[in-house]
Amino acid sequence: MDSEDPDFLTPEQKMREQEVIARCFNLMRDERSRYEEQAQKLLATEFFFSKSDNYELFYLIQEDRYICNANPQSLLIQSFSIEAPIPDTFEEKIETLVELFAQSEAGLIH
Repeated sequence: MDSEDPDFLTPEQKMREQEVIARCFNLMRDERSRYEEQAQKLLATEFFFSKSDNYELFYLIQEDRYICNANPQSLLIQSFSIEAPIPDTFEEKIETLVELFAQSEAGLIH
């Protein structure tokens, strides 16, 4: 497989991917009540700011999408953005935001 192929991951990248996914699931479980409170604030104001260990996280609602822009607190770390479509029901909106908060705090898979 060509190392230029985007589907090809090195063993280190695969390990990092597994770590980020595991962290995301743990955050969704352990921080659920905090994320639900954050979701309520974001839905009410259409903007929310928080910090994780490595990032300043800016969440906003733009048209039909939730957007997270993550700005690193270190020059050694990449910035990233995550977008998610806004679902129809209130329960789905909260669940989507819980997942978005966990993904953004878990960090970037690279």
